Amino acid sequence: MKKNLKQFSYFLAVGLAAALITGCAKQPDKDQIVVQVNNYAVTVDDLKYEAKMVVPGAGKELILQDIITKELLLQEAQKMELDKNKLFMKEIENYWKQSLIKRLINIKGEEFLAQAKVSAAQVKAEYSRLSEESAGKIEPYAQIAGQIQERLRIKQAQVLLDNWINGLKKSANIKRNEVVFNDLKLRGAKNLAGGADGE
Repeated sequence: MKKNLKQFSYFLAVGLAAALITGCAKQPDKDQIVVQVNNYAVTVDDLKYEAKMVVPGAGKELILQDIITKELLLQEAQKMELDKNKLFMKEIENYWKQSLIKRLINIKGEEFLAQAKVSAAQVKAEYSRLSEESAGKIEPYAQIAGQIQERLRIKQAQVLLDNWINGLKKSANIKRNEVVFNDLKLRGAKNLAGGADGE
């Protein structure tokens, strides 16, 4: 039950953010409107998008009712001007950043995975290493060679991704203000000496 509540809370937050972002969009065609919630039109695309976000197998009516509930809550929050709160705006900014970064990492990850090449010799060498580690208690090579190859490809792709990120850092113009950084106290953050800042 707790898991379901957490999932609902997450999808509610995502839905509210999406509704806030799309709330100012132009009025859709009438034949695309599923339901009108006060001045907001819920479209066929909204319903299809929401269906991808909820637990698989959720009924159409349940999805629609969730959208209506979220829209009513959003409208109430806007009446109370909660959307103008600085903390709320920061949360939206952080969500936007995290989503964009996640999308970029997924795209580059797929790109590097396609580039990753693992030879039969590498697979055999990894199998030998695993066999030695497990004192021979390992499945036959023919059964797990494919799994080992895929694991090595993923590992190689991760190295390529890390190198790409490090390349971005090296080519960027990053200027640290050491005075400000050293004076900064972050609650609970560890300093180089091992203690926590502010203690």
